[in-house]
Amino acid sequence: MRFDRWLRSTMPVALLLTVAAGTAAAQPTKFQEAPVLAEQVKAGKLPPVDKRLPADPLVVPVAERTGQYGGVWRRAFLGPADANNYIRVVYDALVRFSPDGAKIEPKIAAGWESSKDFRSWTIKLRQGARWSDGASFTADDIVFWYQDVLLNKDLVPALPSWMRNADGTPASVEKASATAVRWTYKQPNTLLLTALANQDGGDRTYAVFLPAHYLKRFHPTYTKKEELDKLVAAAGFKTWTELFAARNAPPENPERPTMAAWAPATRVSDQVFTLRRNPYFVGVDPSGNQLPYLDEVRFTFFADIQALNLAAIAGEFDMQERHIQMTNYPVFKETEKTGKYRVITWPTFGGADAVIMFNQTYKADPELGKLMAAKEFRIALSEAINRDQIKESVFLGLGEPRQGVPSPGHPYFPGDQYAKKYTQYKPDEANKLLDQLGLTRRDAEGIRLMPSGKRVVLELSVVPAFAAWPDVAQLVAKDWEKVGVKTVVQLRERALHFKMRDNNELMTEMWNEDTTGFPFTGNAKFDPRNSPILTLGPLYGRWVQTRGAEGVEPPASVKRIMEIVDQAKTVGPEQQAKLAQELFRIWVDNLWEVGTVGLTPMVQGVVVTGTRFRNVPTTLGNDWPLRSPGNARAEQFFFTK
Repeated sequence: MRFDRWLRSTMPVALLLTVAAGTAAAQPTKFQEAPVLAEQVKAGKLPPVDKRLPADPLVVPVAERTGQYGGVWRRAFLGPADANNYIRVVYDALVRFSPDGAKIEPKIAAGWESSKDFRSWTIKLRQGARWSDGASFTADDIVFWYQDVLLNKDLVPALPSWMRNADGTPASVEKASATAVRWTYKQPNTLLLTALANQDGGDRTYAVFLPAHYLKRFHPTYTKKEELDKLVAAAGFKTWTELFAARNAPPENPERPTMAAWAPATRVSDQVFTLRRNPYFVGVDPSGNQLPYLDEVRFTFFADIQALNLAAIAGEFDMQERHIQMTNYPVFKETEKTGKYRVITWPTFGGADAVIMFNQTYKADPELGKLMAAKEFRIALSEAINRDQIKESVFLGLGEPRQGVPSPGHPYFPGDQYAKKYTQYKPDEANKLLDQLGLTRRDAEGIRLMPSGKRVVLELSVVPAFAAWPDVAQLVAKDWEKVGVKTVVQLRERALHFKMRDNNELMTEMWNEDTTGFPFTGNAKFDPRNSPILTLGPLYGRWVQTRGAEGVEPPASVKRIMEIVDQAKTVGPEQQAKLAQELFRIWVDNLWEVGTVGLTPMVQGVVVTGTRFRNVPTTLGNDWPLRSPGNARAEQFFFTK
């Protein structure tokens, strides 16, 4: 069966979450622990397992069967900029998406209740839960995040949209008890749980629960300036905010306590980034065995993706999906016959696997910025792309030409007329549109000239996170040059790319639109009020944040998207689906983002797993908001003996 057809057949009917009180699974009455921890208990270095677990531990279902303790999960990563590799594996959040992505389930939190009007939510914590260093985890750790981090403009300059009331003021977060925290909004918010499922510190953000007992030492509210200045200087930083951010990041600071199943034992900047089991992890399997089963997760550094894939083909990893090149799928399937590993494919919820995003607030060259802001220019460039060639030569013939909208069968799908809009290869039409824009003059190389006489030259910034992107970018550049638009493909390291994006320095960029099933959950690609900055128009976000004092005022179409996002928080699933479809119609009609090919297994969809590595689901909702493979409940992975 072709991958794209299989994907549609396995797509959940809906990704619409039922808002109800969180419920707990049946609790075991007797608990067991890993042998390495039992030895520490015997030596008096740890309390007994029943003293380390909360009164109501998280009961984690197993995908295949009850696991066995021990072993090291061998993975690969590409260095410090690949920290989201760690974020995905541990998925350290109050609540998380289920494996199929169809519902929200408790994790660190025990459950939740909402008021009838959805203006107030009470998140219930687990009594007796502890951080990885043994300190108590309580409501104070969430209140610390709210009062001392979120509302501190030095740490969080712009309030994230999920924490804003409709009037722009912050939602309220208060301690209801030692094990309960109440969120209150001025208007209904039916999507708080969906937002909380992504507040795990991923993608350069702060998690909603922080180890206050550890981090207060690095915060001016709790530490005298003289002492804090000494700490800043000793660590080699210039400001306390730099020190705080560094000490708060688990991949960079093994001393920072965590609630995840594994805690960092080394740094993400090391050649081998090692995670070690958390003796206080709140989860158990249905038989009462404290999780995780695996002793360690070991990320080995690879300087390039090609070397990483060769190591995967050689069977050097126990389970790896990140950075596995889809183009190597036939090789993996052939080598699978040797018995070293299995190859699994996981679907995504749609979108496009390589899109070009145009900065609508580009200021470095006003003439070029004005051109990119012209919809006809973007339509011309979209119709100049030979997507069938990209599909065959880069994506092994898989997927389909499409814009960045959800998959057919998803309740947010706006229809084929939008998924396929402006995707037909029409170079003659593209030339006509460019001529109509006044770009009729060309130089000796056939490159069009702007009214000033300068050549039309675009820079396409590409992070080679996926092997397909540089190849797609080069094919797009050739297609655009055929219609007279010179394109320089610039490969950049992720951190520099993000910095330039945030500073409004990128002209265009290539990324993937892999979150179309989640347009209302703080996705920076759709809502300019979010941070990290929206590529579509970084200065739109600044205008909103400063109430018009700075930045660029968004057009009516972008303002309508913001209204849709706000409205979606106040209604139920059926109306949310209608709003999402409207959002995607606006998105495609304006073509701020040009899609190429989608519905392929490019984004972590090819999974290479050892034959002894078990409890890995054969089907999994695979998207960044789902934090795959974390939503596979990685703590229940194990090795057979």
